Amino acid sequence: MSRLRKWWRPAALGVAVVIVSQVGASLLVRTNRVHAYLERHLERAFGRPVEVARFGVLLLPSPSLSAEEITVGEDPAFGNEYFLRAEHLSAGLRWTGFLHGRFEFGTLSMSRPSLNLARNNEGRWNLERWLPPAKINVPGGLPAVYNVARALGTPANHLTRIDIDDGRVNFKIVDEKLPFALTSVAGVVEQDAPGRWQLRLEAAPWRSGVALQSAGTVIVRGDVAGTSARLQPAEFHLHWSDGSLADLLRLFRGRDYGIRGEFALDATAKSGNGPVASASMPASTPASMPASGPYGDWSFEMKARATEIHRWDLTERSDNPGMNVNLEGLLNIATGKAIAHRIVVETTKSNLRGTASAMISSSPSWEVHLDSVGVQAADLLNWYRAFQPDVDDAVAVNQYFTGAMTLRGWPLQLTDAAFSSEGGEAKIPCITSLVRIGAIAGGRHRDTLTIEPFRVAYATSVARTDSASAAGAAAKKRAVSEARGVVSVGFTHDFAQRAGRISVDGHLDRVEDAIRIAQAFGRTLNHGWELTGDANASLHWDWNGVSPRHWNGHVDVSNAELQAVGLNQPLNLTKTSLTWKDGLRTATIADVDGFGANWSGSISEDPVADLDGSAKWRFLLHADHLDATELDRWIGPRARPGWLQRLLPSLLGGTPQAPNEHASELVRRIDADGELRVDEFTMEKLKFQQVRAQAALDDLHLDVRDADAQWAGGKVHARLSAKFHPRPAYEVTADLDQVNLAQLPAPARATERFAGTASGTVHFTTQGVGRDELLARLTGRGDVRMRNVEFRGWDVNASVAEGEPRTGESRWASGEGTFTLRDRGVVLAGLRLESGREATLVKGSVSFGRDADLTIQSTSDGRREIHTVEPGHILKISGPLDIPRVSVENTAAHQPAD
Repeated sequence: MSRLRKWWRPAALGVAVVIVSQVGASLLVRTNRVHAYLERHLERAFGRPVEVARFGVLLLPSPSLSAEEITVGEDPAFGNEYFLRAEHLSAGLRWTGFLHGRFEFGTLSMSRPSLNLARNNEGRWNLERWLPPAKINVPGGLPAVYNVARALGTPANHLTRIDIDDGRVNFKIVDEKLPFALTSVAGVVEQDAPGRWQLRLEAAPWRSGVALQSAGTVIVRGDVAGTSARLQPAEFHLHWSDGSLADLLRLFRGRDYGIRGEFALDATAKSGNGPVASASMPASTPASMPASGPYGDWSFEMKARATEIHRWDLTERSDNPGMNVNLEGLLNIATGKAIAHRIVVETTKSNLRGTASAMISSSPSWEVHLDSVGVQAADLLNWYRAFQPDVDDAVAVNQYFTGAMTLRGWPLQLTDAAFSSEGGEAKIPCITSLVRIGAIAGGRHRDTLTIEPFRVAYATSVARTDSASAAGAAAKKRAVSEARGVVSVGFTHDFAQRAGRISVDGHLDRVEDAIRIAQAFGRTLNHGWELTGDANASLHWDWNGVSPRHWNGHVDVSNAELQAVGLNQPLNLTKTSLTWKDGLRTATIADVDGFGANWSGSISEDPVADLDGSAKWRFLLHADHLDATELDRWIGPRARPGWLQRLLPSLLGGTPQAPNEHASELVRRIDADGELRVDEFTMEKLKFQQVRAQAALDDLHLDVRDADAQWAGGKVHARLSAKFHPRPAYEVTADLDQVNLAQLPAPARATERFAGTASGTVHFTTQGVGRDELLARLTGRGDVRMRNVEFRGWDVNASVAEGEPRTGESRWASGEGTFTLRDRGVVLAGLRLESGREATLVKGSVSFGRDADLTIQSTSDGRREIHTVEPGHILKISGPLDIPRVSVENTAAHQPAD
């Protein structure tokens, strides 16, 4: 207790002194003079102008100075933008400095700093003049030492540690600010000896305007000297892990290329640590030579790894390719020259080895020599699978390529190359035998890269056994080889003209094998159709620097069958050719049997595309005979609305649609215009000869603008407009000229009774799908004009006059009238037949089922119009036209029906 009474006064006094000192120091640093004094010391520490919004000081447990909103100015040689900016800076103050009358910093802690790392035209970095000095090379082979005297005289050299939290590093080349940056920078920069600094930093890569999801983490460790010409001596180790290929490409190229996979990188860079080795050394420098150089040169080693590479919309597979890239070389930052004296690129079964040199200045120039290239086709197949869906897992290719090449310029261009392969084989699951691939040789000579035509063939082998006689002769075996297909493939490209081609020539006994091979490699050629038969092809895929890439050549198919979705029977292609000219397709039909007819003609692609970019087609087709009944067998049943929906996908190259989807969406894609000729077209009782139609189908609208045909001894000229959406609707206008009444589609007994000709017009509309609905909704009207009309069997005028049927013949010189189409029949409003002063008026209706309900009146007054009919008789015809019921009725005077 006595001890407590003894020490409480000094303790209280000490606490009071500390509190007063803390308060006084806090107030003191707010004065302008002390504020300026502290800024000057920070400027000495950073070697650059410093601005601070406000200072704070803390005496216990150790003296420390805090600065809010600090900005460190830039060296004028690197621009006018700030060098460093931080929201908060905390600096530890050394007691030893206070005791010697100096103001020295020990540890700096920066919160959310932003550093602009800039490089000027001389290749120097702004960071070089900030850090403390490096060691000095002593002549005479003595070990290098640090300029300790100069170091001790530099206030910044007493700065032992810099702690960074949530920082950012921006990059700038001269006046251009790069879109790259490092964010979330955290770590320590610590001085372990005078003029030597160790770095332990972590950061996340960033690019402006691009959303990165998994760019990974960059870890940098190493040590570096202070104010040297090129940060020498220095050594850095970089580890970049947990990065995705997609974000790597977004980071460096600013866009997503649709590639997915994992990426990792380990790199080491050293400067000023070894004897004679320089970036001016040739690229052929052996790998055993020390990878370090004199003042200004950096040696580097880099190992990059990419795994699980695949297209963005495909699932990962166990055979997704990977790649390892190893580089070793030298880099001179001042000259911008880099040399890689060892390049190794490795995949699962392939590798490339060589050297490279590059100028990484504002005008980059590269030169890469790959003197050892070994590539397995199985690796190429895995790369293809990673980016092409639906490749059959059973496809296998066994072939090995060797070669060498040189690439120069930027972007890199192939300048020299030579490669070859002794041949190989492929296993395709749909082909019973192996596909043999012949020897391949190619390379670049002057400006042309060429792959000499090589042979791809397959055949089937069947083992046959011929038994000897019963005497016990040994069985004989022989293998009979039947060639199925031989194709020759070549490649050429002219770099000067930027033009080239891929040529394909050959013959296939079974064209369906080519379709199956393409499908096995994920390329479906037949969307809803199957083709069998033999084919000859001569095709080349051309490109140049002006026009787009396109096909030229032809494929000839003979004795083949084409089965399409929606067709109940196959088309027989006796002789057909498909031609490409400048990418435009033309189908030449020489002899095709289908739809009950023999076809010839052509279908060609129009050079001018539709407004939406889809293809426009021109056709000129001829058929010897078409029958609606036969068409129904091919595409029926007639009443089913889905036949067009089932047929069109195969014609348009799409996939068959679900049953609940409308065919109108498929028809909308067709834009065709042309001429169709048919020698004879039969639709139930109607037979047309020499049919010619000019028609167009576009955007769900069929327009037959001009159709001519011979019918019933006369001529028919018609126009048709059909709209298929939202509900099929049709409008027809037809002109008839000199139609023979005896050849009209009526019962045989009825046609035998008539003679004469008729002309007229008819216009009708209907809508719906199927015969019944179309007839039920049929409406229209027309007019008819007759000449030399005869009716055999009755004397109509005599029968009307006498009140009972009289046999004989009736003749009229002319006739005319109007009719309407409704209620599934033809309604005659009044057909007037004239012969001299006698006139006959026919009224009533005839149904499409050939049931008649007609009345016939006659007059002999010679007037053009019959206003009333005197008391007399009316001839009535009713019932089926082939066996009509005829009666004569008495009638009083009345007004005739309209």
